Amino acid sequence: MIIKQCLFLFLGGMALPVMANMSISEHSTGSTPQYLYNNIHSQDLSASAYLNGVIYLGADGGKNSDFPEIRHTILTQLDEPAKILSRQIIQRDIEGATQVGDEIFVTSSLSQVSEDTGDYRVLSAFKVDEKGDVYSERYVYARELVINELKAHFGDNAWSRRVSVSFGKSGGLNVEGLTASHKNTKSVIMGLRSPLWDESFGSPKLDPSLSLKKGDAILVEMTNPFSALPKLAITTIDLSGQGVRGIEYIPALNGYIVISGGVQKMNIYSLWFYDPKSGKTSLLSKDNDNFSKLCRPESILNIPNTSIFYVLSEESGSACSNSAFNYISYKYK
Repeated sequence: MIIKQCLFLFLGGMALPVMANMSISEHSTGSTPQYLYNNIHSQDLSASAYLNGVIYLGADGGKNSDFPEIRHTILTQLDEPAKILSRQIIQRDIEGATQVGDEIFVTSSLSQVSEDTGDYRVLSAFKVDEKGDVYSERYVYARELVINELKAHFGDNAWSRRVSVSFGKSGGLNVEGLTASHKNTKSVIMGLRSPLWDESFGSPKLDPSLSLKKGDAILVEMTNPFSALPKLAITTIDLSGQGVRGIEYIPALNGYIVISGGVQKMNIYSLWFYDPKSGKTSLLSKDNDNFSKLCRPESILNIPNTSIFYVLSEESGSACSNSAFNYISYKYK
């Protein structure tokens, strides 16, 4: 169904306006497989990207990021076991991935505050040859770049000081989304689960007047991130007091699909469309739709030239034991 002057996204039978002359609907559901770690079956998916017919699936590694990995497969075998991609660099707590040009970019959470945890502070990029071997790996320790830009943008104040010394789930820096930019082919955008921008944002354990459920979500654009002088810029978006858990630019939609979730660990997620031209967000998910049945949705995978994107969820721990599926595909036209 095509409605002129307005794009309607159909989720659970409900049509929501997004943009002109297009429509989107749920296409299918399925499950990526679990893997065995320390005799426990788990699927800890937190990142995904597509390049040259290959899907790359990143896992943050579970508790203490003991098993961080990137696996690769193809679309027709998404429900089958994927192969581990061999890399030279060590990168823990993988939380986001995207394709920019002929490279795959991958970000860690950047959430560790100790100088001894560099593996958690990495933004990396790599290329893959026709044999499936990784080459031209690049990386940067990105935490301090982001922390410094937050301070420059929002000011050297109590908020920025709390952010710089706190762990992610206590209101410190925590990156959980990564996407190409609509503006610049040399840029990536990090979506922050934490912090949110509000002067009263912070852990109530530090001050009872603070809250981890108040504020706008933050996007950090990094241009030429591996250069000597990378350029950073910040945008805030309204996700109703939640942070970014996944984000992906969809060129055909001229905007971003965004998964939001709480700064603290809680099983409440929402799906949004973000229009960078207007700066506005539109809520796409609703109660009792298939998106609400995903256990912990954390990644969006765009498949170019197919008019399809996927929302993927992890499936680990007792909370996810009864999951009927862990991904949904959406078709737009």
